[in-house]
Amino acid sequence: MLLRLYPRPFRERFGEGMAQTFHDLCREHRDARRGLFGLALWIFFETSVGIVRENTTHMSQLGKTMLRVALGALAVLMVPLVASQLVEGWNWNAGGFVFVYVLFFGTGMLYAVIARKMGAWAYKAGVGVALVAGFALGWSNMVHVADSENPANLVYYSVLALGGVGAWLARLEARGLARTLFAMAATLALIAVMLPSGAPPYLARNMAILHGVFVALFTASGLLFRHASLAGLKTEADYKSAAGSTCARFGLVYLNSARKPCVAPLGLAA
Repeated sequence: MLLRLYPRPFRERFGEGMAQTFHDLCREHRDARRGLFGLALWIFFETSVGIVRENTTHMSQLGKTMLRVALGALAVLMVPLVASQLVEGWNWNAGGFVFVYVLFFGTGMLYAVIARKMGAWAYKAGVGVALVAGFALGWSNMVHVADSENPANLVYYSVLALGGVGAWLARLEARGLARTLFAMAATLALIAVMLPSGAPPYLARNMAILHGVFVALFTASGLLFRHASLAGLKTEADYKSAAGSTCARFGLVYLNSARKPCVAPLGLAA
């Protein structure tokens, strides 16, 4: 039964031999009057490891990325899972954990799909910072709206909507994304100034610090995208300069060869 979980090429090549080996081992243990439980447990463990290894080897690049993101999201999910057992009042149901896992997985896949298209470290870092800041802003606002039941806080989602529309209009180009992140930082700062908190002084101070952190993160992401854009322009300019120099050099060689006088062989000069 476990052989069916191996990839088809591996199963067609080694399946019959593995099944024969399993039957031989079972027969040897039965003839020696030894129990089969230990053998079955060992074969199950070894075969399970082999199934994971072979499926990972035969996986496409996208499949490997999805597997890494899924395992990473599961590892991050352990944090709220453990916290729900230790923090009083943290009462999430199973649906809440599934929803959070989907958010983690979606955020990770979005980063993987976008970042793999670009080789510049500044671009990848900008995507990472923007996604982390956007996820944290959306999460904290969702929790705050659920606790306070104040619909005015829904205005914070306009910052995330601005980011989504800006990324779509920019077609994920670094220059357009830099402008989008700067606009998100400015919009969030404007909301923080104009929207009354109605909270006690100590809580209002903490909210102001949190707003400052988010504004700084969006600004840092915009600066990273700007750095990636300038690096891309510099690389393009260097390429054009090198191409122009090569063309000019070959043009000069062509002109020199065209102006060179033709010398007839001595036998034909007479």
